[in-house]
Amino acid sequence: VVAGGISEPMPGMVVNVLVKEGQQVDTGDPLVILESMKMQMQLRSPLTGQVSKVAVCDRTQVEKGALLVQVS
Repeated sequence: VVAGGISEPMPGMVVNVLVKEGQQVDTGDPLVILESMKMQMQLRSPLTGQVSKVAVCDRTQVEKGALLVQVS
C-alpha cells in the first residue's frame, strides 16, 4: 500500500465518495462511506494533503485491499 493510500478493509460497497481529485484534506477528514455486512463506516484521511486519485465511484462493489482514494 502506498503511503496516503486508503484501501478497502473488507469486501463491501462504496456508498458515497466525499472528495474529488485535487481537493485539500486534513488528517481525519472523511473521504469515503462504505457499507459492509449491513454496517456503514467512514474511511478518513491518514494525513493532511491533496487528493491525487479517486479510484472508485458511488455504489461500486469493491474487494478487500482495493485502492479507494490516494492522498499525497
